[in-house]
Amino acid sequence: MRILKIKANGLKLFPNGLEVDFTTTQRVRNDKSEMLHKISPQIYQNNAIAFVGINASGKTTTLKVISFVIEMLNNEPISKIKNNTILNGLIGKDKIVFDIYFSVLSDSVYKLTTTIIKSEFSDELENKFVIKSEQLWRRDITSIKTKKSIFDFANLKPIQIRKGDEEYLPDDVSIMISLNKKNNLKINFEDLINWTNINLIRMFGEVPQELITFLDSSIEYLKFNLRKEEKDVEIRLRFKGKEEILMNSPLELQKYLSSGTIKGINVFISAMIVLSKGGYLIIDELENHFNKELAATLVRFFMNHQVNKKGAVILLSTHYPELLDEFERSDNIYITRNNGGISVENLSNILKRNDIKKSEV
Repeated sequence: MRILKIKANGLKLFPNGLEVDFTTTQRVRNDKSEMLHKISPQIYQNNAIAFVGINASGKTTTLKVISFVIEMLNNEPISKIKNNTILNGLIGKDKIVFDIYFSVLSDSVYKLTTTIIKSEFSDELENKFVIKSEQLWRRDITSIKTKKSIFDFANLKPIQIRKGDEEYLPDDVSIMISLNKKNNLKINFEDLINWTNINLIRMFGEVPQELITFLDSSIEYLKFNLRKEEKDVEIRLRFKGKEEILMNSPLELQKYLSSGTIKGINVFISAMIVLSKGGYLIIDELENHFNKELAATLVRFFMNHQVNKKGAVILLSTHYPELLDEFERSDNIYITRNNGGISVENLSNILKRNDIKKSEV
């Protein structure tokens, strides 16, 4: 499954709505398609999408909306999704409407409209949300002849409608569950939004030596051994020319490894997982603990067909304007602003000249 576009209306932090397009809106030239994944002759996916803006402009919140949508499509109960705080602010008969467009197996394009309201069982301690209504449409991908028609479902009837009396379906789980089961669908994704300022390795196992050398050439090896009987972990670290260091807690690594090395291990291993399977990697403030070249290297992996063979997508926020110069296109860059509410605008709608560096803009 590939997400093509997300539209949201009713989110209190986005008074004028939110729209994020994962597909190209500008012309695609064969000699400039290294950063794209071809879904059909008319549909190309951007493999790297950046959100840039000043502090508190809404970059993190926008990424949380995308993460929320992915989990909802994966049939997670919306009241238990970690980033469901984006739904807060609903009062009375307020509602939030998501229009989500996605492709399946490169032969069909779907539109899912999901309307969410606040549950009557919410209280002061916990907000609970339910799905009031849902509709699902399908188009054969071969029926799409132009870019403008990709998201046109106006003359089609829904293939599935949420009736509200489905005994098997909880009121906070999407009707996507039937499509997912039928086609064995699940979106692979790694969400690092809440790890921006946490200097702790989040996964165990042997860290590839190539990655260790790339991040810190003074390290000979770093290994994690899970001891199931004792329900703890043994960490073995050795610097070149030094004796091995044994540890029992990832917290101890902060004494020996830089914050950049720890974040690099987290980010690049997550990237390896997504690149190998296809899917989405979501990173907030990519440059945090990283130098510009390290951040640029990660983005280049997703733009390179030889590395990114499964059409994986990296979604990132950044304060590094220079990082935007890695992007050949403008339709995969979004500018976030917060002036009485968050607005998200595609750079291709703003930038009309190609002779100015994106970082200067």
